[in-house]
Amino acid sequence: MKKIFSFIIFCFYLSLFYSQDKKVFNKIDSLTSAKDVQDFINNEHHKINYYLSVDEKIDYDQYCKVIADSLNLRQNWEKADFDNNGLTDLLVTGNKHEGYKTIYILDKGDHFEAKNLSLGELYEKCSFSSVKDNKIEYQSVKILSRLGFLSNLIKENLIYKYGGFIEENIAPKRHNILEIEFENSGSYWNRSILEMKIVSNREVTWISRNDNFLNSGVYTAKLSQEKFKEVVDLLNYIDFENLADSYEANYSDAATTYFKVTYDNLKVKNIRDNGGIGTRGLRQLYDKLIDLQKTEKWIKQN
Repeated sequence: MKKIFSFIIFCFYLSLFYSQDKKVFNKIDSLTSAKDVQDFINNEHHKINYYLSVDEKIDYDQYCKVIADSLNLRQNWEKADFDNNGLTDLLVTGNKHEGYKTIYILDKGDHFEAKNLSLGELYEKCSFSSVKDNKIEYQSVKILSRLGFLSNLIKENLIYKYGGFIEENIAPKRHNILEIEFENSGSYWNRSILEMKIVSNREVTWISRNDNFLNSGVYTAKLSQEKFKEVVDLLNYIDFENLADSYEANYSDAATTYFKVTYDNLKVKNIRDNGGIGTRGLRQLYDKLIDLQKTEKWIKQN
C-alpha cells in the first residue's frame, strides 16, 4: 500500500512538472558565448540567411555609444521563448560593414526562422534591444526628417504576435469592423499598385494593376472565418482608432499606403502611411493583407 501511495505521489509531481513547464531543450539553449552564437548563425544547416559579426562590443558611432553606455546593456545576445512554443529563441545584435543589425531567430521545431528587428539606417540613428519576460524592450533614436532631425530616445515594448514583433497593447479594444480598404500607390522603384477591400461578410475584392501576380482586372474571393478573424484581431490589437492619421518617411521615392477602416456605427479611420512602416503593427497588417494575394482562390470578374 505504501509503495502504491509513493508511486501515486511520484506520478502527481511528474504530471505537475510537465504541465507547468513545457520547455524542451534545443540547440539555442546550449549557446554560452558570442563565439557559440556566431557559429550557430554561420551553420548552413540552420539556414539563418543573415551575416552578422557577433562580437563582445558593437561598433556604435560616438553619438550612439554614449547612449549605449548609459543603458548598461549586458551583452549583444539574449535568449527567450518569444513565440511561447516551449523552444528557446535568440535575439542577436551584430556588426555589419554598413553598421549593425538586430535580428531574432525563432525555433519552430522543424526549422529556424530569422527576421530583422532593427529598422535600419533610413529610419533610426541608433537602436538598442533587451529581453524582459519573453518580450523585447526596444529603445531607439528615430530619424524624423530628411534634414536629419532626431527624436529623443524612444522606448517600445514589443511582443511576438500574429507572426511578428509588434507594439504591445495590454488592453485591446473590440470594434465591429464593417469594411477594410487598403491601397499601395507604388513607388519610383516599384510600379505595382495593390488595391483591396474586405467587408464584414468576409468577401474580399482585389483590383490588380501591374502587381506581377495576375492580369490586370477585378478579382474576388471569400476569406475563411479563421483568416478573417486573424485580420480583424490584429486590426483591433494595434488600436487603429488611436493611431496617427499620417506617417511620413524621411527619404524620397517611398511608396505610400492608404488605409481606411469603417467600424462600429459607421465611424471611419483613414491613415496615410508614406513608407509603409508607420508602426510595426501597421506593417504586420499590411503584410498579412498582401499575403492574401498568394493564399486565396481568386475569381476574375467580367
